Amino acid sequence: MTRLKSAKKRPTVQDVANLAGVSVTTVSFVINDKSGGNIRISEATRKKVWEAVEALNYRPSSAARALRTRRSQLLALVLPHLQTSYHPLLAAAVQKAAKQKNFDIIIYTTQNDFQAEKDLLNTVLSRDVDGAIIHSVQQSSDNIEALVEAGISVVIHGNEPTHPFVDNVMIDEVKAVEDIVSYLIDKGHVRIAIITGPMATWVGRLRKEGYLNALRAHGIPIEDDLIYEADFWTLGAGSRGMENLLALSEPPTAVFGASDPLAAEALLVALDSGMSVPEDIAIAGIDDTPEATMVRPRLTTVHKDVNLLGATATQLLMERIESKDLLSARQLILSHQIVYRESA
Repeated sequence: MTRLKSAKKRPTVQDVANLAGVSVTTVSFVINDKSGGNIRISEATRKKVWEAVEALNYRPSSAARALRTRRSQLLALVLPHLQTSYHPLLAAAVQKAAKQKNFDIIIYTTQNDFQAEKDLLNTVLSRDVDGAIIHSVQQSSDNIEALVEAGISVVIHGNEPTHPFVDNVMIDEVKAVEDIVSYLIDKGHVRIAIITGPMATWVGRLRKEGYLNALRAHGIPIEDDLIYEADFWTLGAGSRGMENLLALSEPPTAVFGASDPLAAEALLVALDSGMSVPEDIAIAGIDDTPEATMVRPRLTTVHKDVNLLGATATQLLMERIESKDLLSARQLILSHQIVYRESA
């Protein structure tokens, strides 16, 4: 093939695939010298791919890695934000585990913006990282595919998205909420409200699902007035949710906040309203972040071990980076437990 004139737009893996007449997955496997599943790539196909790479002057970070023997020893950690304590704690856990393997990390935040999450993937692709741990609230498998195609190892912290060659490390979000709402029911509460996260996020959807499952399992009618959708990360979202619930003609006797910050804000509104917690209203949260013990009474909540989650995600990522083959997806569910405190 003759080298094509350079275009203003940087060539992509799709451009290489189109010119070579193969799939983007085949291009990725060729330039990263990998194989996977039932994929067998002939020498003729490999030759066409490398000719297309040369003709387009295609030089992604993955191709550069394929042409050298050393790694960058650099990981990307993609987080939705750093406004609450959970994500800084996760970052610290990942950094500690990475350091033990002589890797450094670059931390990116998306501020919960879907377009920003998509745009950020291009940044990750350009930084010559060996792997990425992504805690996304809105990413899709299609977005993650771009990283996999480029030969970047990926682990997702959370239940979504999933991908045939990407690991997920999580707790069972649905079961965790089922457990804590069932605990409130066992304490005698029937009129239980939820201040949930945005339904545009996987964590918002799954935690609401757990709440609904618990009510159904105990034969408790579902009332739309007791479901308040809030933003997980906007200051005051939990307060507004609680004010809305307390303004009902028949307020709830218990409230589950779909994050500890939401539950903590709800608790403070209840106290400011002259209510006694948990005598007048019980309140519970999830994640067991420092916010849970910064209020009085302290929050009953679901504990998930953020240090273990971060370390496990990093370990799985290292296994992917060190493997000569493209590993099939692993979904690892870690345990959770209810921490009983004074609020419920």
